[in-house]
Amino acid sequence: MIGDYKGFVKNKVIVALLQAYHDILDYDGMKSILKEAGMIHIKDIRDKNPNDTLDFFSFKKIISAQNCLLYDSSDLLFEIGKKFSFYLFPFGKSFEEIIDEINSSIIADWKVSIRENNENEMFISVDRCIFCSEIGVPCDLFKGFLVNSLQKSLPSEHKVIYERDIDDIKDPQHNSFIVKLKIDKSIK
Repeated sequence: MIGDYKGFVKNKVIVALLQAYHDILDYDGMKSILKEAGMIHIKDIRDKNPNDTLDFFSFKKIISAQNCLLYDSSDLLFEIGKKFSFYLFPFGKSFEEIIDEINSSIIADWKVSIRENNENEMFISVDRCIFCSEIGVPCDLFKGFLVNSLQKSLPSEHKVIYERDIDDIKDPQHNSFIVKLKIDKSIK
């Protein structure tokens, strides 16, 4: 891993990510990612204070191991992102609060912001996404996180519609992008 890895990540983010791995990949899949990252010792981090932190370099080792072991598994990463959203913010937060809290829970050289929010569409800007910063890695995990976070914050009769864009993952700037989410307000 080459780059500047200054910053920190709150334990609650790590716990939510590990729970998402556990749900989607089972216990052995979660352990495989941690073993690949050389971080198997944090498998029981849920027992620690959620506001304590892990250094950003260690977090990136986990994300790099995930991206290595789940290479070319876009749908799987998207589902992990949805579960990650559920475990990090299970209920009771607006989408704006979720965006503010993800920015304050992962302190690094990145930023997530709502660029435009109108009645039927929302545009979310992600600058230097930490989940897909390596060349060749799409950002399906964080896009799944955003889709599910918005869906959870809406009334139950609303549905978030997301159409995947084909990213040029060979472009070194592919980790800065805008996600367009449509909101279908039809009652079913």
